[in-house]
Amino acid sequence: MAEFNPEGLRDNPLNIAAHLNKAFATDDLAAILKAFNEVMRAQNVSALARATGLRRDRLYKTFGGDIDPDFSRILKLLEGFDVQVTIVPRRIKKPKLPRPKLGRPKKHASP
Repeated sequence: MAEFNPEGLRDNPLNIAAHLNKAFATDDLAAILKAFNEVMRAQNVSALARATGLRRDRLYKTFGGDIDPDFSRILKLLEGFDVQVTIVPRRIKKPKLPRPKLGRPKKHASP
């Protein structure tokens, strides 16, 4: 990913969204956590912790790249950044096996 400007990420939802979108486009968890960490550190982390209800030390640990964060923490942090998640279809689809048909098996007539 390209170098970022921490001043451009401070309290700027448009730049934050663009930075996080670049990371999510990679489909790489390490890159995504790094982007979250960069955006988080560009903020006043103490104020961010108060706004999200998450402890400051837990923010550093969760988004430091050492552990997989809970999705609820991700959503709280995104809310603290004043951005939200939007789901779109993948541009490049990976080949995958067809999924089996779901449903109950048909009952056979008894003789």
